[in-house]
Parts: sequence; structure tokens; C-alpha cells
Amino acid sequence: MEGALACTRCATSFPIRRGIPRFAGELSREVERTVDAFGYQWERANALLKDTRFSAPDVFLDFVRPLQGEWLRGKRVLDAGCGFGRFAIAAIHFGAAFVVGVDLSDAVDVAFANTRGLPNVLIVQADVFRLPLKSTFDYAFSVGVLHHTPDPRGAFLQVVSKIEPGGSMSAWVYGRENNGWIIHVANPVRRLTSRLPKPLLLAVSYAAALPLFALTHGIYGPLAGRGARLRWLFYFDYFVFLSQFGYREHAFVIFDHAAPAIAEYIARGDFEQWFEAAGLERIVITMRGGNSWCGFGIRPPAAR
Repeated sequence: MEGALACTRCATSFPIRRGIPRFAGELSREVERTVDAFGYQWERANALLKDTRFSAPDVFLDFVRPLQGEWLRGKRVLDAGCGFGRFAIAAIHFGAAFVVGVDLSDAVDVAFANTRGLPNVLIVQADVFRLPLKSTFDYAFSVGVLHHTPDPRGAFLQVVSKIEPGGSMSAWVYGRENNGWIIHVANPVRRLTSRLPKPLLLAVSYAAALPLFALTHGIYGPLAGRGARLRWLFYFDYFVFLSQFGYREHAFVIFDHAAPAIAEYIARGDFEQWFEAAGLERIVITMRGGNSWCGFGIRPPAAR
């Protein structure tokens, strides 16, 4: 639970505190603000959300399309940006042999507490650009993290580098398509909201969640069964997705958008190019919720 890991090659020591190896180094101010925001978010959200539908295993599958749960069975898995550990737990639910969850924020303490009863989960605090891991994973995923880094493509390539030949990678990112109002209106506002005291921003998020909750549950949820005929409605797929969650989840979704100092929106062509640049094959890119992208690819097996 307490100790240190020593690197003989670089003569550096890394502490183990509260059961978590800590590899986080110096951060730029913008990255630090983003990391602090997510640490604050997941520390407060954990008790409210860990046992709700927000953390259900099938929600995880919705972010790693087209995979089914069977894909994880027996695999060594890397969760790059584990937050409070909900998807690391989902991977174990689907039969992963073990999971290493990495996050740069203080959410690692919450993730450790949530997974402490699982002997095949390890939580590590580290920067996705300097992952202290060998390339021994059969499968890696990064959900909602890459677009909050200074170099999303570079972060993606770093995660892929930890996959063995024949292994696979999933990622979910904000899409540039159908998000014009966020890019041109909400993003400038985010530059202000990301600087607000976090307790104040969370209170504002709860207030803003009231009309959003009324919209998703009063209009979009009841209309969900009409599907394709109503997809012309503003953010139809996304708001229908939100309609399965409660009021508190809505508040934290708003906080999640308003708090980080860094948020990039990725065009489909650019996202697919990441997979090609990593040398992945059998690439599948699908739109999720009408405003984001799921990607999957397989690293070619080693030549014999």
C-alpha cells in the first residue's frame, strides 16, 4: 500500500501511495486544470453514480462498438483514462483476465477503492503520453479521454504502442460533425466555465440539468420508438441516449462538458487516419449518438 518503485536505468524513484503506483510528472497549466476538473468530478460522482445505469456494463459496450462482451474474455486489457473505474469493472464483468486502469487525475483513488475487491485489476496514476507499461496487452480502450489531451492523435498512438501484435484497440471521441454549435458557441464559453471554482460550476450544472432532464425525459424519451422518422430533431440520437439516465447523471454530463480546459472535436477522416497511422487493420468507424465517433482496429500479427 505504501512504498516506491525504483528505476535503475534512470535512477528515479516513483512512490506507491494508498496502493497506487504514482508516475504523474509536471504538467502544463492547461492540462493541470483539465486533470483537476476530472479528479473533482469523479470524486463527487462516485457515490451517486457507481451503482446506477451510468456504470452498467452494456453502457460500456455502447462506447466500444462494434464489440460484444465476448471479445474481452481472457484478454489482458488496458483502460487508458479509467476515471472512477466503471469501465475497468465492466471489462472484468465480461471476462477479461486482468485490467490495468490508468488515469492522470486524483480519480485513481476512487477507482482503486471501487476495484480493490477485484484481484485482477491494477490502478496506476500516469500520463497517457508516458505510460509506464510494457507492450503486453491484448486489448486497449480509451473512452472520452483522448480529446481532452493536448495531442489526441499522439495520445492514441501511445496507447496503441502498448498492444501486442494481434491485439486490438477501441476509442471513443467527440465528433466534429454535427457539433458546430458546441465548437463555435459552447467552446468559447468553456474557456470561462473551466476557470470557475469547481463547487460553483457543479451547482450551476445541477441547475442547468433541470431543463435538460425535462427535455430528454419529457420529449425525446417518449419519442424514442419513432426512430428514423424523427432524426431531424436537434440532437435526437444523443438526447434519446441521455433519456435512459437520471437527473444526477444529467448534471454530471453538463459538468463534464463545462469543466475541462481542453476539449477537441475530431472529424471522422482524421479519426480514421489515427488508426491507419498506427498500422491497424480491419478498422471500423461508427457514429455514436449522432455527434461522436467510435473506432476499432486490430494490430497485425507479428510476421513469422
